[in-house]
Amino acid sequence: MTRVARRLWGTRAKPQLVVRAEASSAERISATIQAPDGTTMAVATESSHPLDSSATPWLAPTIPTAMWLSADLTIEGAVDPVALENAGRAQRVLAEWYPRHLAPADIHVRHGPTTPRADGVGCFFSGGVDSFYSALTHLDRLTHLVFVLGFDIMDDEELATLALDSARSAAAELGKPLIEVRTTLRSAFGDVARVPWGWIFHGPALAHVATALSPVLGTVIVPSSYSTGCIHRWGSHPELDPLWSSSAVTLEHDSIDVTRLEKVRRISQSATAMKNLRVCWENRDGRFNCGRCSKCLRTMLELLVAGGNCTTLPDRPRADHVRRIHAASGERFHLRQVLDELRAGSIDDPGLERAIRTAIRRGPVLQYFPQRR
Repeated sequence: MTRVARRLWGTRAKPQLVVRAEASSAERISATIQAPDGTTMAVATESSHPLDSSATPWLAPTIPTAMWLSADLTIEGAVDPVALENAGRAQRVLAEWYPRHLAPADIHVRHGPTTPRADGVGCFFSGGVDSFYSALTHLDRLTHLVFVLGFDIMDDEELATLALDSARSAAAELGKPLIEVRTTLRSAFGDVARVPWGWIFHGPALAHVATALSPVLGTVIVPSSYSTGCIHRWGSHPELDPLWSSSAVTLEHDSIDVTRLEKVRRISQSATAMKNLRVCWENRDGRFNCGRCSKCLRTMLELLVAGGNCTTLPDRPRADHVRRIHAASGERFHLRQVLDELRAGSIDDPGLERAIRTAIRRGPVLQYFPQRR
């Protein structure tokens, strides 16, 4: 269906995305979701800690999906009234960002009662730069760290175990309990509906987990993906994340005023971070950090200028690898910061500087071509 056809329903009833929320135990919730074309998707989220069995956790991820499918949303179950009110604002933000792709959805749902707020304060913790920075910065305030399996490591159980073990080790060293969450929300729902993960779905997916943990957490910190200098429309965003809050859980988008290089400088002072840092988004050959993808290479450059000694990444990036970085606009912003630091600092490596400049120049051209793996 074309974007224009999606909007030309005339007097016909709009298609429906129908959600039937279920709870199989205190630490497992699930939902059966029927798409407008009749496709049925079974989604489950389980945790090491108690979860909210109401329909509220399913609101955030199904709203952008209904908008993407130009459908109305029907949720069979009770939803927190504050979450529902905030969701209307979230829809307006998303529709303003993506007017050609997201059509506002009518929401049909039964209002539930407000819920008392738990005392816990959690922080999403993937083991990357952003989450380590937020965890270290708010350590005195935090009661829990939250690690989610099912968002970035999809089909590699061995690698998932390595990542979980590392998160457990880091949480223990930081003195915080680790809430372990495993969900099929992305693989069985978001990806099936083809909702873009980065641009739209991953923020609402985080909100699903945050609101599901309302029996334990009253506040959940979402580490920022980007800083003020390179902020853009993205699934997790300071304008959007708080709008997924409910009466029981407040989502806080953290540290937008801190650049990634500043974050790397801070975490490079933490032995725990340097032993457990996980930044890779390709995980070639099942490796914890491949050392070759753009995320690994950029982090290695940042650690180099920050003077960090990270045991989960190679010490120094090779110039021929850096030259081939597939640098989108955000990547180019970070690379320029590294280049400025190299020029101003004590590291004398003309070959590496040339490689960074090449990657920056190639970025605008390469964005129109598929990246080779």
